[in-house]
Amino acid sequence: MPNRRCALLWPGAVASLLLGACASSSPPSPSASATPSPPVATPTPLPPDTMTVSVVSVGVGTFDLAAIPVATLRNNARFHGAASVKVHFVTHRSGRSLGSLDSVAINLAPGQTLAVTADCTDACDGATGVTATVTVSSWPTGIGAVFTTINAAYSCGPCHAGHGYGNAHGTITPSSTIGAGSPVVGFAVCHNAAGVILGGGSEQFVWPGGASLAVVVPVVVNAAPASCALGASTGW
Repeated sequence: MPNRRCALLWPGAVASLLLGACASSSPPSPSASATPSPPVATPTPLPPDTMTVSVVSVGVGTFDLAAIPVATLRNNARFHGAASVKVHFVTHRSGRSLGSLDSVAINLAPGQTLAVTADCTDACDGATGVTATVTVSSWPTGIGAVFTTINAAYSCGPCHAGHGYGNAHGTITPSSTIGAGSPVVGFAVCHNAAGVILGGGSEQFVWPGGASLAVVVPVVVNAAPASCALGASTGW
């Protein structure tokens, strides 16, 4: 009889133990939520831009067999640089075309104006006029060092009213640091008192380092100029 009573108590004991176990168990921890990603900044789009390069003026200087065609360029874009710009020159005399050639590639900052020249011998002998067209490789928004065109001193070879040659002197300064050994091309343009292009020239330099560089650029002109200017371009 006692054994039967104990047997009858087992179901109740088991139920009590189960209830106690349920009551003492910890509630399940909530699953960890993922950390939200920070918002990605959306770049502000640039306003509409005029991505063209204009030929503002042209001219050609001659002396003996040498002819130096000149084109003054302006980058019409406000927010984009014009990269790897080339000028295609065609020289003329007495209504017929003479030689044609391209300038070296140059870079123009937004709104920049720069006179660009080329050197044509023999094929352009005696040229009295020139036409110029431009091609632009790309339009970057990030640009490199830029040179501001400056007034240049002129010293001549034969100083007379006719065709001749000389040198334009000045100090060019980039807008930002240029590494030593970087190639730079300098351009000179010369005008008469009315602002008409009489000729010009170019010279390539290796940047020695430092903040500026005194340069001498040889020029060919149709007459003794009233003024000359120096500009330059380097790689981006």
